[in-house]
Amino acid sequence: MNNVYIVEPIGVHKATIVWLHDIGLKGVDSVQPLQSLGLPNIKWICPTAPTRRVTSLGGEETTAWCDITKVSESMHHDFEALDNVNSFVAGLFSSEPEHVIKGVGGVGLGAAQALYFASNYAFGRVTINLKIVVGINGWLPSWTTLRNDMYSAFGTFVRAGSLILLTYGTSDDIAFSAFARICTDSLHLAGFPIIHKQCGGDHVMNDLRVTLPQYLRL
Repeated sequence: MNNVYIVEPIGVHKATIVWLHDIGLKGVDSVQPLQSLGLPNIKWICPTAPTRRVTSLGGEETTAWCDITKVSESMHHDFEALDNVNSFVAGLFSSEPEHVIKGVGGVGLGAAQALYFASNYAFGRVTINLKIVVGINGWLPSWTTLRNDMYSAFGTFVRAGSLILLTYGTSDDIAFSAFARICTDSLHLAGFPIIHKQCGGDHVMNDLRVTLPQYLRL
């Protein structure tokens, strides 16, 4: 994983958000949309996923945070890769100032990775003091075991309760939208303070432009 692109804040640096692109893209593809938000106090870190074979694409090689099968309730997740990316993302925060608010977000497969990062933060497997997570058109890997795992691990509800999860979905793919909503409901039932909105396109970016400063108190 390399080719990390940075969008530096043009104002006082108050927050750093690692932003994860969708399958088949690169970190540079996130730069212009994030710059267009016009949020002067946020630093964006945009890494590029490694190139790997993806089962759902017939074994085609492309940039992807992990391998994925067909997105459905019975899909198999590549947890080894997901955990490796978690460690990589945590490392991206290592040189950030202690006082700066930390967040992670993404689109599609990047959103799935971001939500997985959030669940691991709740379990205490990620030591970053995470504040906000944004997922656009994504899902939660391992959502079927989340609630039971939360009850069995000490301190998870406290850590989950300190987060703000913003998720967005579109109705373009009805089956995927329903699956993503199930994952969102699982996060809510497990104790995450989640805000889910059904919208798409420019509406998502317009909403982020308004709500991120509000929730981060910038």
